[in-house]
Amino acid sequence: MYYFFTQAHDGWRYLVILALVVAVAVYLVNWLRGRTWSQLERRIGLYTVIVVDIQLLFGLILWGMAASMGIVGANAARTLEHPFTMLIAIALLHIGWIWTKKADEAVRLRNGSLTFIIVVLLVLAGLTRVGGIL
Repeated sequence: MYYFFTQAHDGWRYLVILALVVAVAVYLVNWLRGRTWSQLERRIGLYTVIVVDIQLLFGLILWGMAASMGIVGANAARTLEHPFTMLIAIALLHIGWIWTKKADEAVRLRNGSLTFIIVVLLVLAGLTRVGGIL
């Protein structure tokens, strides 16, 4: 079961990265072109949040299974960096998504762009920590 969730979490990350890149591109391009908020942006934002939440579910299941099985990396602090970085990114994603939806029409694309850019940077930081790059 642990192997299944590890593979699911590893594979789903590509959908998360794709969804975040698409969201950043659409929101940023439309904001810089001066366009207004449409159903396209709402759907892209909503689907991105859903994809990230599914990844969170996989991650939390893995985190719980690893803790119950006594699986901790060689460095316990490093083992906690990835989950906490991702939890912060997901919390900011939800806060930013609410902030974007409640904003006036004129600033929704700006708010969404800023939200998704910050989340992408945090996710990249979390991914590099799990891989040991930094």
